[in-house]
Amino acid sequence: MTEKGKKYFALTFVSKDRYGIVADVSKVLYDNGFNLEDSSSTLLRGFFSMILIVATKEDHTEEEIKSMFDSIEDISISVRKMNGSDATIAEGLSYVVSVYGSDKPGIVYKVTDYLRSKNINVIDLQTKVAGKENKPIYIMILEILVPENYQEEEWTVPLKALSDQIGTDIHIRQIETYEF
Repeated sequence: MTEKGKKYFALTFVSKDRYGIVADVSKVLYDNGFNLEDSSSTLLRGFFSMILIVATKEDHTEEEIKSMFDSIEDISISVRKMNGSDATIAEGLSYVVSVYGSDKPGIVYKVTDYLRSKNINVIDLQTKVAGKENKPIYIMILEILVPENYQEEEWTVPLKALSDQIGTDIHIRQIETYEF
């Protein structure tokens, strides 16, 4: 939900991992009157990455915001002004899809391309190569939103067949949601 008069920005940070990155970034935001609306962060092969949606009532340019972080060493930042009125809340039934298999190109593309063809929204995606160096296992975890009018079999059966074609194991589980 967007509040009248607020300006929204998407901030992306990448840095070699070290202690205190989140504290450093959030201090700059706090000191400059930004509200942290939404965030996602992770460690990728020794690099910390973070995406934030922030809001302010002040009129800042993208360059002004970027310069606010000049005191933080060895960090790459991207700033993009967002149109708050374009923000929507994704709807549908929540599922977690877990895909496991030997590491090979195309797993992410083939699974996400299938989901796109069914108008199923990927709202979170994480991948990792695990196992031993001589026997790597590719792990992909997706959180998806499925239109409420879909019958589960109409999209899960073809997805499991695709998984068999690309030589992976797949597990699909609906996430129970509760309204307060």
